[in-house]
Amino acid sequence: MTRLKISAAILSLLIAASIVSGVWVNVSCGRLISAADEVAELYDGGSRAEAVESARALEQEWESFRRTAAVLVKSDRLSEVDRICTRISYYAENERDELVPELIELHHILEQLRDGETPMITTVL
Repeated sequence: MTRLKISAAILSLLIAASIVSGVWVNVSCGRLISAADEVAELYDGGSRAEAVESARALEQEWESFRRTAAVLVKSDRLSEVDRICTRISYYAENERDELVPELIELHHILEQLRDGETPMITTVL
C-alpha cells in the first residue's frame, strides 16, 4: 500500500509540474506576443525611437524567458524565435523594411509555441 501511495504522489507531482510549466509558458508567450505587436504598432506609427526601445525590451524579455524555457521546452522549438529576436532590435535601429514581416513571423511562431505547450489531457498524461 505504501508503494501505491508513493507512486500516486509522484504521478500527481509530475502532472502538477506539467500543468504549472504549461501555464507559465502560455502566459510568457502571451506577453512576448503583446510586446512584438507593440513594436510593430510603434514602428508603423512612425515612433521609431520608441520602437527601438520596445524592441530592446522585447529582446531582454525573450532572453529572460529563454533561460527558464530551455529546461521546459525542446530546444529546437526555441531556436527559431531566438534567431528572430536577435535581429529585431538591429532592424528597428537601422529602420529596415524587414522588421514588420519578422515581427509577424515572430507572432505566429510564438502562438504555435504557446498552443503546443497548452496543458491538455493528451499532453499531460
